[in-house]
Amino acid sequence: MTEDDAPRAVDAGRGVSVLYKGRYLFSRYDPYKTLQKRLESFSVLPESLILCFSPVLPFVIDSIRRMLMRKNISGCFILGAEADEALYDFYRAQKKAETQKTNADIQAPHGDFPHTTDFSQTPAAENARDFCPDAAVLLNQVSDIARLLEGAPFGGRYEGVKLPDIGFFKRVLVFEASGAAAFYKNFYAQSAALAQNGISMFWKNTMTLVRLGRLFSRNVLKNAAQAAVSPPLAQASVRRPILVTGAGPSLDALIPFMRKYRKDFYLLAVDAAFRPLLDSGIRPDAVVAVESQCVSRRAFFGTKGSGVPIIADLCARSANLRVSGGTVSFFMSEYAKLPLLGRIKKALPDVPVFPPLGSVGLAAVEIALFLRRAEASVFVCGLDFSYPAGLSHCKESPSYKEMMNESNRLSPAGNPSAAFKAGAFFIEGKTGSQAACDPALKSYAELFSARYKNTENLYDLSPSGIDLTLPRISEADACRLMEAFSARTNRREPAAREGETSYAAAKKSEKENANGREKIRAISAFYEEEKKRLHTLRAALTGEQPLGEADLKARLEECSYLYVHFPDARHGAVLSQSFLNRVRSEIDFFLKTVENTAAAAIVRKSFKHAD
Repeated sequence: MTEDDAPRAVDAGRGVSVLYKGRYLFSRYDPYKTLQKRLESFSVLPESLILCFSPVLPFVIDSIRRMLMRKNISGCFILGAEADEALYDFYRAQKKAETQKTNADIQAPHGDFPHTTDFSQTPAAENARDFCPDAAVLLNQVSDIARLLEGAPFGGRYEGVKLPDIGFFKRVLVFEASGAAAFYKNFYAQSAALAQNGISMFWKNTMTLVRLGRLFSRNVLKNAAQAAVSPPLAQASVRRPILVTGAGPSLDALIPFMRKYRKDFYLLAVDAAFRPLLDSGIRPDAVVAVESQCVSRRAFFGTKGSGVPIIADLCARSANLRVSGGTVSFFMSEYAKLPLLGRIKKALPDVPVFPPLGSVGLAAVEIALFLRRAEASVFVCGLDFSYPAGLSHCKESPSYKEMMNESNRLSPAGNPSAAFKAGAFFIEGKTGSQAACDPALKSYAELFSARYKNTENLYDLSPSGIDLTLPRISEADACRLMEAFSARTNRREPAAREGETSYAAAKKSEKENANGREKIRAISAFYEEEKKRLHTLRAALTGEQPLGEADLKARLEECSYLYVHFPDARHGAVLSQSFLNRVRSEIDFFLKTVENTAAAAIVRKSFKHAD
């Protein structure tokens, strides 16, 4: 960059502007007054992350801060975000120069927005920075701000006060500080959208934990013992193309295709599609279950004795997993940052860990990508995330059966109310027709698109539904891909231990038994240690064996699953009496779960030794 191309400060009569790329980035006549007018109309709420895009000069951020102080709007953080490296370096140089000067080179008029060099050296400036801290960051990718909120380090590209945890903020507000924001308008818009999405997802997850966190933790503690004696999921173990089926209305149109080519693919179904597939004469290779609530049992009605294997989240309702009579394999989704989950991962290293995606359909796709070999195709269908008015799921699904059972002459079959409930709206589907959707389904579709749109050999086979931004494929093309794959591998339906000699199979079985015994010992030790933790904490809270404040807080943090569902859990463990009383009331509930499950694990261990 030549000297003429570099940003430079120029006198603007009543202040300073910056000339860059032949454009004045602030008013040429009165930058401070112009900024004051803009800030007067800038609506700010407490606990906001203010993204000040392309600040260029430090006086912009100081002006925003003083406006917040004058209006007494607390709990905000100002992040000066810049996508242009030259402007970022210019901003840093200006800020550094101001901290080194005691007198301003250019005197601004008196008023609400004096030049920062005058203001930054006063005691009031330090108070202002405490009231509303700030930082500056150089953005390379649209996801950088979202990653900052998650605690990712940025090294030399970040300067200022550390950004608080994501739970500190309720919303994102955008302030385009200078004309340079127009140079990267789309980039900044996407950055702000991702940051807002991250904050929104945090609060949605927080509300989910408030409602279901206790149930999640109990199910994890109950299922961990079964996971120790269950066959683990093996990565890249499926040697056929994989078809992932949801329970959307588009599944009905693909039933004939699945019947015809059933032996050519591995069929992985979500739990709501389990019964519809069985009723159509199609047996899945595995069913994915993630639901923790009792209502999810409806998906398993009529599947008893089918012998279909279940792939379950450790958070899933344990009673559902026993219905089919098939083997159960587990995975873990980290629904919260809990030391408990770390201890379980240590005791069960074979259990794969996936991110918490919220939807069983997304979890099924994640599992399919984990199971497939690199060259194998994965097809998805029935993941519509939308529905025509009157029919929210495929035929024979639990909601469909309930609708048919409740229909009569006065209340005919159909569920049009779902398409017109509060918050519902219509979108244009793949075929151009209108389909009903709601904010939850839309957010799942957006998450699906963001996570999988660039995944190789992942195709959308559904003829209808919301556009998932995957390559769409017809039944004929999918058939050709499967035939080509079969020709390459020369395996249409491989056996579980294909090619093994009887001696090799025996040695493998012996090794598996040894591993199983080791896992049972590890999980039994885990339950014993967990009981000791809970007994120690209970004794401390009842006064039987008091602990110092530091030790008590450490014990609470070790057992954070006791309070992860508290509305104020995001603040961490506190030693107020009301908080400790609530924790004490949870200990007996979880202690009973741990003791009962530990006893069951000992029984399993004795049976293993008897074998």
